[in-house]
Amino acid sequence: MTFCYPIPVCVFAESALESVAFDRGTLWLVAGFLMLGWALARLTISRRKKAIRQRGESRETQRRLDSVKKTALPLSDAPPETQRWQVAMFDLQRELTGDLDTRIAVVQSLIRHADQRIATLQELERRQQAR
Repeated sequence: MTFCYPIPVCVFAESALESVAFDRGTLWLVAGFLMLGWALARLTISRRKKAIRQRGESRETQRRLDSVKKTALPLSDAPPETQRWQVAMFDLQRELTGDLDTRIAVVQSLIRHADQRIATLQELERRQQAR
């Protein structure tokens, strides 16, 4: 028996270890728990590696998307049918703007002509009243 302080605790610990005898069932149980722990540890490690790899891939994808140059034209990277539709809309806009500008010019011309006639009529009326 070894000497340690306090004596009763050491005596009980040594006697407890000497009295423990592992039977086959207990050994299999301990082995099963060790294998389960080992499997769970490997699973956890592989999940962490996979998550780190996916984060790296998503960062790379984001970096590639951010590096794409933005163009000044809207829808310049759109499919061809969308670009054709956009060109058709721009042509229609140009045509309608031209029509509106022409009509505005005609209305302004008519208003100027009407103002001139009104001024002429007012001048004639004033001359008529002056006589």
